[in-house]
Amino acid sequence: MKKDHTEKKSQVVIIGGGLGGLSAAAILARKGFPVTLIEQHSKPGGYATSFKRSKGRFTFEVSLHAMNTADAGPLKNVFSLAGIEDKVKVVALPELCRIITPDHDMVWPQRNPEAIVDLLCQRFPDESNGIHQFFKEMETCLDDAKKPFNQNSLWEKLIFPFTHKNWWRIRNQTIGNIIDTHIQNAELKTIISTFWIYYLLPLSKLSGFIYLLATGMYIWAGAYYIKYQSQDLSNAFSEAIRKAGGKILLSTEAVGINIKDGRVCGVRLKDGKILKARSIISNASVPATMEMISDSSTQRKYKKNILRYLNKLKKYRPSLSSFIVWLGLNREITGKVDCHQTFIVKNNDPDDAYNASLSCDPISATSLVTIYDNTYPGYSQPGTSTISIYMPCGYDPWRPFESDYFAGQKDAYRKKKSAITETLIDQVEKNLIPGLKSMIEVKESATPLTNIRYTKNPEGAICGYEWSMDNSFMTRIENTTPFKGLFLSSAWGNGGGSYILTMDSGYKAYQAVVRDWQKKG
Repeated sequence: MKKDHTEKKSQVVIIGGGLGGLSAAAILARKGFPVTLIEQHSKPGGYATSFKRSKGRFTFEVSLHAMNTADAGPLKNVFSLAGIEDKVKVVALPELCRIITPDHDMVWPQRNPEAIVDLLCQRFPDESNGIHQFFKEMETCLDDAKKPFNQNSLWEKLIFPFTHKNWWRIRNQTIGNIIDTHIQNAELKTIISTFWIYYLLPLSKLSGFIYLLATGMYIWAGAYYIKYQSQDLSNAFSEAIRKAGGKILLSTEAVGINIKDGRVCGVRLKDGKILKARSIISNASVPATMEMISDSSTQRKYKKNILRYLNKLKKYRPSLSSFIVWLGLNREITGKVDCHQTFIVKNNDPDDAYNASLSCDPISATSLVTIYDNTYPGYSQPGTSTISIYMPCGYDPWRPFESDYFAGQKDAYRKKKSAITETLIDQVEKNLIPGLKSMIEVKESATPLTNIRYTKNPEGAICGYEWSMDNSFMTRIENTTPFKGLFLSSAWGNGGGSYILTMDSGYKAYQAVVRDWQKKG
């Protein structure tokens, strides 16, 4: 394999510079593989980027609100292998979150599940037993996460029902099923399911495993933010790639994947150049990846396993997208408004909130307000503050504007975007930040069409494929594909959307490349 590492033509090409592509490229480059990463945007990071406005007076975070700690688990492993553990500073939020509903306003403390349980029991004493049982469900799910499991081992898969009994027990249950088992009060159900807006499915369709594990990690291990922004994480990966001898080609778009004798052999670029490759890792969306293959491969008949794979992919749906408002304020609000992240829940029916997100209804949809200055001093320039308002958003309300938007005819689109922006600001002013509108110096907003423009993700999806019951847990799409030498490394693959899972997807793609090269000797 050492010989292959030094052969110019035997390189690994990574399509896409999001966190999945960057993490895979950084690890591979440090392990001695010849790596070239191509990214269509002018900067690396995908959704893990930031941008400046008002001549640099304000820096806005594109997507990150909070993530799990880098002290343990897959994130620590990726940071270490990529050599960036000393390059990225992760700071703990002062509290987990604040939740505001029509009848309740509560702050959940960091790394203190007992205190959260006590708080909920005080508000809902008749549900005390169910509250304890629900949090026990999360704790047992976390216990199974501590047990080793090698997804590439047939034996470990066979004995999985016995080694990971808690995970196996809930594998076919939605989070709605699990909540209904323990909780009766509608308001309480709304509060303990608040985090659904991170996972972007209604309770009746969302995997209970995903909700319990991811939310449990936040509650037990705590929520964290990258100092100063997620762009620093993306830049750290980029620096590690270049330092290890890898190449990064920005403003470079892949349009095709060449295949010869059933194996990938190159990536076609928009300018007509071809990058020869022994392995390809796609950080692009899976639908876009498959389209590149069909465009570049010969007109041979696909084998049955490939046809089954392609038909399976057609059953999956892109996740919801987002509507985001960024505000630069002309004064400091730290100490005047509590918490880094606050959920504003408009009604006590999570399914209604999901439907409101589908239709991009800012009056009824749940939103999340992030005040970054509440996490560490110096986030914003003196005398200013930086906040974002995030609302999950369906694509259908924006589909009628698609053609005109990409043709540069945006008047009708901007009118709709502006109306939703102002309504969200009104909601935050009413529920969280009195006098907000009088403080605004800079205002930006983004829709699903904005997401398509910068990432090319179908329907502006922000979490890859949905975490539906047929594409979660052990059924989640693998990072390997039936096309030899082609691997996936993004939110669209295993295990799904989030900073941590996407970087872990990069690690899994790295492992798959190593196994593949070892087979070929």
